[in-house]
Amino acid sequence: MELFLSDDEILVLINEQKQMTFTPEELFRNMKEKRGHKESEHFIPRTDDSSFVIKLRLSSENPLDFSVILGYKPPKSTKIFRLRRYDGKSHEHRNKLENEDPF
Repeated sequence: MELFLSDDEILVLINEQKQMTFTPEELFRNMKEKRGHKESEHFIPRTDDSSFVIKLRLSSENPLDFSVILGYKPPKSTKIFRLRRYDGKSHEHRNKLENEDPF
């Protein structure tokens, strides 16, 4: 099942205050080593059994090659909807829907 959210729903989720259950330093601790990069994933629970997700990916060789994703996981779902993505200056991503630079 594909998750679709309206622009207004996305904006509400982005603007919602998030109560982190971890420190910013913990985002970078215990990152899992993958081929050529490290990554971590942290969940921020919401009262309706959904959660926000912060995903980090950091290149092992290039500090400008990173991404940080703010996601949303609906209740009773394993799929994560990407609300925001921030990338380092190592390469660019395009908005697949509108075929333009995202920001």
